[in-house]
Amino acid sequence: MSPHADDGPLVADVPRDDAYPLIRDERACIVTALRLGWWMADAYHHARTAELRDTGADRPAGAPAKLSNLTEMSGRRRMRMYLDGVEVALAQIAELTRRVGPVPTPADAHARLADTAVGADALLLAVDDLNVELLRWTMATNQRVGLAYRLGRSLADTVRHGEAEQVARRFGGRHIEIGRWLGELASVLPPYSAAVVRRSLSAWASAVTRAGVGDPTEAGLPELARELRNQGELWQGVLTGGLHPRDLLDEEDYAIVARNLIIRDRKLVARAARGIFWPVLVPLLAALFAVVGVSALAAAGSPVTRAAVALLGLGAGLAAIWRTVSGPALAVAGEVNRPLLESELTARMAVRIDRPLAAARAAGRARRQRRPGEAAPRSKSVAALSPADLP
Repeated sequence: MSPHADDGPLVADVPRDDAYPLIRDERACIVTALRLGWWMADAYHHARTAELRDTGADRPAGAPAKLSNLTEMSGRRRMRMYLDGVEVALAQIAELTRRVGPVPTPADAHARLADTAVGADALLLAVDDLNVELLRWTMATNQRVGLAYRLGRSLADTVRHGEAEQVARRFGGRHIEIGRWLGELASVLPPYSAAVVRRSLSAWASAVTRAGVGDPTEAGLPELARELRNQGELWQGVLTGGLHPRDLLDEEDYAIVARNLIIRDRKLVARAARGIFWPVLVPLLAALFAVVGVSALAAAGSPVTRAAVALLGLGAGLAAIWRTVSGPALAVAGEVNRPLLESELTARMAVRIDRPLAAARAAGRARRQRRPGEAAPRSKSVAALSPADLP
């Protein structure tokens, strides 16, 4: 069981829309569709960049010393893995949505892949045709499912490994549409995920814009391009429930959240007090002092007795005013404080999930501080990137 199985947002989840009554588990269905879109985008990129040779052409005659890793898998087998994953995801979505009728199948792409005489363009066309069928089928099955498929595909294409110029083009406006889709799916995605990714996506778009105009305080486009795929993996993990954003927070983050919340609460209290002072508190206090003054003058006995009557009346009146004002005020404060806490937590989670962006900025600062002609330091334990291995 997930450690956050009972850990939901502080505000109640938005009720499921009755326009989609057939989905058994809406969150699982949306997450699966998002993974499907991401998977399809990676499959198409793999078909374009990998060498889809015969699986037995480059294998050694003897058995390997250890089990092969994913990156050691041949391009053709890895492409078959992508197509099998599409088939599994489609079966899950069809079951969750209770869809009756034919389901798209990657059979044509499988056939093109198995035929060694067919060129790469034929396989690419088959994968693109499958994508169009998936888009049609998911949108017809359920609008949110289709939206999740488009979201996963667009996110995967946005964070693809590429040159610096490509990164600038990817944030030329696509992030605005992705943010809108995240807003529409926020109620059915894992808690906090949509808001956190929207904030992070906005931070990346701002960084890319500043880097594009040569802002010396921002990371360069090459540094951003190197870290973008790492950021995308975090976005995917958060949106699909594999990574809970609150797991990224530590004691310092919660201390910052508490401090910011206290500051905002203090400002709200001050504004509320100014707002109710003249229309509410002043008339009540004037009536109280008038009643206490009349009671003290009418009381028999010594001046000490009159003073005691005045103090008792004043205390009782102030207590009554407090009970009258504090009840509604505390109820309103509780309702207002919950979204404020949500907002502060989301802001800290977005800061923590932006670790690749922080790494890109640190690399940019190091590059600017390096002497001209000095080579960048490189770790001996990190291998170079391979376009065929990295989706």
